[in-house]
Amino acid sequence: MSRLTDLIAQVRAKDPQIGADLDKEFKVLSSRLPFGLNFEPHHPEVVELPQRLIRKGDKVRILPERGLL
Repeated sequence: MSRLTDLIAQVRAKDPQIGADLDKEFKVLSSRLPFGLNFEPHHPEVVELPQRLIRKGDKVRILPERGLL
């Protein structure tokens, strides 16, 4: 984030009001960002793994025959 804060400081040097507004918004956004490992909620059976071989017990999606849809 150092690069971003440096750029905000450069903007503040040229236009103090815009620099202050950017700094305020940056602090709001950076306080909401989770740090560390982030796991997005998902359904494992929906995630496609095209190179993985199917094994016993795997949930699979069976596509309709070509031309039916």
